[in-house]
Amino acid sequence: MLSVQNVHTYYGKSHILHGVSIDVGPGEVVGLLGRNGVGKSTTLKTIMGLVRPSEGTITFEGRSVAGAAPYHLARLGIAYVPEDRRIFRLLTVLENLRTGLDRPGVPPERRDALLAKVYGSFPVLRERRNQAGGTLSGGEQQMLAIARAMMLEPKIILLDEPTEGLMPRMVAQIHEIIDVLHGDGVAILLVEQNVRLTLEVSSRVYFMEKGVVRHHAPAADLRRNDAVIHQYLGV
Repeated sequence: MLSVQNVHTYYGKSHILHGVSIDVGPGEVVGLLGRNGVGKSTTLKTIMGLVRPSEGTITFEGRSVAGAAPYHLARLGIAYVPEDRRIFRLLTVLENLRTGLDRPGVPPERRDALLAKVYGSFPVLRERRNQAGGTLSGGEQQMLAIARAMMLEPKIILLDEPTEGLMPRMVAQIHEIIDVLHGDGVAILLVEQNVRLTLEVSSRVYFMEKGVVRHHAPAADLRRNDAVIHQYLGV
């Protein structure tokens, strides 16, 4: 469904991605692992059109989308949850959700159903629906960021470091919602430092080093033999 082939990306004169190639199939959860600063987040930003690639191809459902505007990609079914969440801090929880919900072509009954589904997955958001986003805890803000992406009814979510800085209880809830999304047929490209979580939820895993994909393997193989993890992550 999503194919990134030989993508090169620069920040100014700094060459960040050196020919990155990644594929994600329909409904598939794919992990992207690597040390800090190797280009994982830049890969997601390049896919999402926040950074324009200088070379290579990006296709979504057979259509070239390299360099397309983020709002255009969102309409195609690509959602993005950035590392720093980017919720609207002065808006209430419900108003944050409505930024993804209030769009053309969504009838009122469908909006109600989407809200009900999100509130079912994240009961705390129902409780806090009239509370300003900036007053939520870090874990609650992460839930809101993911829930806002779900409002778009995406075909794939680019999920950047969803468990960073969260308590174990919150990490378990993020695990559960990834499982729910996967069960609903939503594909996920997951950038994450939590190796255990990544191996548990992903079908395949890519390893990046210095802007290059160095290794690619089924998660099941990595769970049985962690030599590759030690090689690229030192853990």
